[in-house]
Amino acid sequence: MTCKEIGDWITDNVEKPLDKWRVDATKKCTEARKWLEERRTELEQWWRSVTTQCLEQPCQWLCLCCNKWLCWLLDILVRILIITLQIIEHVIEAVCTLLVTIIWLVIWILVQTLKWIVLAVVCILTALCPLLILLGALALIVVLVGLLALAVPVLAAVAAPLIPVAAVVAAAALALARVLCEAGWCRVLGAIGWALKWAIVLGAVLSVIMLSALSALGVTIYGGVITALIVGLERINCRIPHLLGLP
Repeated sequence: MTCKEIGDWITDNVEKPLDKWRVDATKKCTEARKWLEERRTELEQWWRSVTTQCLEQPCQWLCLCCNKWLCWLLDILVRILIITLQIIEHVIEAVCTLLVTIIWLVIWILVQTLKWIVLAVVCILTALCPLLILLGALALIVVLVGLLALAVPVLAAVAAPLIPVAAVVAAAALALARVLCEAGWCRVLGAIGWALKWAIVLGAVLSVIMLSALSALGVTIYGGVITALIVGLERINCRIPHLLGLP
């Protein structure tokens, strides 16, 4: 996956659901306030009916209108309760919204941090993909030329220890380019073909300078391999690597 594809995936599967959760949770906070508001409205309606009944009752003079006192006391208590419920409604909504916002903000910061780290790593790897392929191709040139140098006694001692190291580097670099960078087989085979072309040129110079028949034979074998490789690349519609270009 490319940097943009990973960024879009995180946006669609993490950031958007997180924003949707925040909106839904905020709505739940508002619904909780509305539920309390409905209970308060029911209490107010009950209070009005009770108040009406109290006002319609005749005063009981034997107890100095004690029935009216109870009505007045109930009226005061209900008014205090209604005001308290109004305060609780707004406090609950404000606290709930604040908690939702804090939770969302903390998760959002974590998501953005992880997104930045992931994109940084992936984008760096994407930028390094051409370098990995070039490194693998250069290491492969060292291996191929080193094999030709083994036929020259003067160079054999130097070439022998370099071949296994270069082979490991070439295999590792091309494998990483294949797996991490999702380089297609055309790109990998093109890098091998590019390395073969340079190995043929360098091997031909080596065999002429050192007058090595075995090196010349190796160059001929490389020529046959690159010919077969070019035919294969053409059949699968892959780009033929140019000697003076990059793999």
